[in-house]
Amino acid sequence: MKIRKIQAAALAFALTVSPFLQAQYKMDLRKVVPPEINYLKMGHPGPAGQEIRINNLYLEEGGVAKVPVMGEFHYARMNPEYWKDALLKMKASGVNIVSTYCLWSLHEEREGELSWEGHLNLRRFIELCKEVGLKVHLRVGPYCNAEIRNGGLPDWLVGNRMLETRSNHPLYLAYVERWYQALYQQVKGLFYKDNGPIVALQLENEYVKRGQIIPHLTTLKKMAVGIGFDVPLYTMTHWMDSEYPKGEIVPYAGFYIEAPWTTSGKNEMPVSNFEFFTYNRLSDNIGTDIIKIEGEVESLSGENNDSPFFTCEVGVGSTTFYHRRAVVPEEMAGENINLRLGCGVNLMGYYMYTGGSNPTGKVNTFQSSGPRISYDYQAPVRETGTLGTVMQEVRKYNYFMNDFGAALAPAVAYLPRSNQDRQNLQWAVRLNGNSGFLFCSNYLYRRERQDFRGVRFSVELPGEMLVMPRKKVKVSGGTYFLWPFNQNMGGVLLKYATAQPVCSLNENGVMNYFFFEDDGIPAEFLVDAQNVQDVKVKSAKCRKEKNAYFIDQIAAGKDCRIEIVKKDGSVVRLITLTEEESDRIWKGRIGEKQFVALTASSLIYDSEGITLIDNNPQAQIELFDQGIFEKKDFSAEPVKIQARVRALEPMSGSRWIASAGGEGIKRHFMLRSFSAVEKAWVRYAAADSLTVRLNQKEITCRNMGDYFLGEITSAVAEGENLVEFDAPEQKGVLAEFEILMQNGERMVWNTDGTWITRQNRPVQCLDRGDRPKEYAAGEHLALYEVEVPSRNITPEETRMYVHYKGDVAELYHNRMLSADSYYDGTPWIVSLDRLGQTSDTDPLIIRIHGLESADAPIYFEKQVNPAECVVPKIDSVEVKQEYRIHLNLK
Repeated sequence: MKIRKIQAAALAFALTVSPFLQAQYKMDLRKVVPPEINYLKMGHPGPAGQEIRINNLYLEEGGVAKVPVMGEFHYARMNPEYWKDALLKMKASGVNIVSTYCLWSLHEEREGELSWEGHLNLRRFIELCKEVGLKVHLRVGPYCNAEIRNGGLPDWLVGNRMLETRSNHPLYLAYVERWYQALYQQVKGLFYKDNGPIVALQLENEYVKRGQIIPHLTTLKKMAVGIGFDVPLYTMTHWMDSEYPKGEIVPYAGFYIEAPWTTSGKNEMPVSNFEFFTYNRLSDNIGTDIIKIEGEVESLSGENNDSPFFTCEVGVGSTTFYHRRAVVPEEMAGENINLRLGCGVNLMGYYMYTGGSNPTGKVNTFQSSGPRISYDYQAPVRETGTLGTVMQEVRKYNYFMNDFGAALAPAVAYLPRSNQDRQNLQWAVRLNGNSGFLFCSNYLYRRERQDFRGVRFSVELPGEMLVMPRKKVKVSGGTYFLWPFNQNMGGVLLKYATAQPVCSLNENGVMNYFFFEDDGIPAEFLVDAQNVQDVKVKSAKCRKEKNAYFIDQIAAGKDCRIEIVKKDGSVVRLITLTEEESDRIWKGRIGEKQFVALTASSLIYDSEGITLIDNNPQAQIELFDQGIFEKKDFSAEPVKIQARVRALEPMSGSRWIASAGGEGIKRHFMLRSFSAVEKAWVRYAAADSLTVRLNQKEITCRNMGDYFLGEITSAVAEGENLVEFDAPEQKGVLAEFEILMQNGERMVWNTDGTWITRQNRPVQCLDRGDRPKEYAAGEHLALYEVEVPSRNITPEETRMYVHYKGDVAELYHNRMLSADSYYDGTPWIVSLDRLGQTSDTDPLIIRIHGLESADAPIYFEKQVNPAECVVPKIDSVEVKQEYRIHLNLK
């Protein structure tokens, strides 16, 4: 979390004199009545002792309240060779549940041809989740959205005029039942009741047909249960409407602060209701039926709160739409999570958590609104396996939910009514009995907030007034945090802390709790003296008071320790890290042993030990042991790989050809494909304009300067194609026909010695060097050939960082579109391993189209100059070798 400082002298003065503004930091919770706990009737809860049960506030597993962390990962959007690595990265960063769409259109692109092979092997994916130790939430549709064509409904189904999709039309339901039955055959035996990982099932998605929501969702659930989908939790996304099958299905909320589908042109995102503490679970026009007012505090209404506040689409990154190329800062991720927890969320579902790549089909590519291939989403785990910039914020909150979920889940959210004035400092309290957490937000996405001075929070509880911190502080613009109060820390009562908790570690009976100091607010701790024999501190000051120990003057850092000796001689440690150190924290378990470590590298772990992953051959890790972080340095043999990049001129694969006596020339080409032509062009160079025919249709060509250009999309035919040039002079013609197919295939027909004259005589190949040197400015086009030397097969990946300028970049491998990018000012990362082996004899082709105009109505970040994107170009290509260093901790 980084502070953005602005001038706010006038507001600071107002805060010193206005009793109303001062009152916003006080909350009276002495008489609040939490909702009565009622358990919902779902499916089979699972094995004895591990039962998953859902009540109207939270989820329990084995009778213990949890705040699960769920991350979206679409198996069909990744090469299966990399599934396990991605799952390990998710687990290492604190994810408990993998949520995944089952995209019908990918499994059955053509009716009756269901496929479960390769990247569509759902069963293998779920088995891997179990192997890694992650639960699974299936999102079976049939409609999914997922920024995919028809929301995942197959083209052949959408085009069937005998039915109405997404309805209770009998024929549509018959097709859906067939789809559900096929899915069930893949996942049977893997349900939680069978000791498998599948714990939840989402039906449909974003279903908002008023009057049909309850009957349609109820029908889908009845169908799924009848087929055998028996799980502890049935869910639906709950967008834009308040009706849902209560008691039958749990509604999930979604919160995207960066939402490209809501804006156009160069405008910033409008300020959302979700950027403040609010009970709003849907869009900004929701009613207030779950809210009650108790004095100056908003809380949940027990009468109407019949479902827990669960989410499935908390956006910490963002998809890229053509018209919006926003790059999400890490602070947005942390703030969105902080707001959701402060509002009462008890299942944190991220979308996306692991990015992916849309596969290409026999007929089509499947994207709907983003790049044809890339579905990176700026996710914590990115499309090519690297970690996103948001990961360090996300990971800290994930660990917090893992380790403090039992305390957080039963705690009801209370919001001061002063929050309704959005100019006030935003804060909230979650309370269970007398213990809880205080959340604060002074952050707006892409907008500045004023500093608030003289801030001190007062929370009045039954029997006590809790005031924190002792000295008033400044809450700067860009700040957000959470503080614990009256929390049991290993048998010691922490009255409060003005540092943010991250995780805990049980080390041979010693409980260690890790916090971090942030946002310029000094950390202080107040520890109840009951059950405490002594308190020892390092890099801090401790004062014994009447009933407590007060610790302040903290110099945050990995050596900053508060060691509390209990009366029975056991020890509890509180470690306060700096914000920068907290960005490097990792936690995991190897066998029965937990670990906490600091490293700037990516990290995964399994039963054997820890693996550090880095682009640098030198790596460092600091493992926490017996109260201190012990540093270990590692190095690997450096590997240097350099890409060779060559700009291609127009018609680079063609030869000058001519016919004797000025006859016309021709060539027959075959086009065999299940797909259709997306776009096609002819380019040719000659002394003068020529008559060009394709399948006897004359092509209109424009003079581009050094060559002529004509569009031939509608003239290209399935099967045999006849190309003709009328009467080229002895000087000849140089030409190419470029065809882009809807399934991502790129074909190029060149002039060469295989052409013949109109009288079926061989053409002459001319030895000429006068070729067009570059694409005309009017084409806004650049092509490059990239060669990367072959290397031995290793677990480490080799990635290419393409620094380019333009509009849309596409990479073709073996003629197929394999990666793409909408330019946003950041390097385009391509995993060479995920493309397959490349070599000097198998170059990659990068095709970049530039902006048609610098004034194109596209949102770019401020550092992007659209004028530099009109003429596309590659500035440089870096190849970075990944290194993996294994630490055996067994």
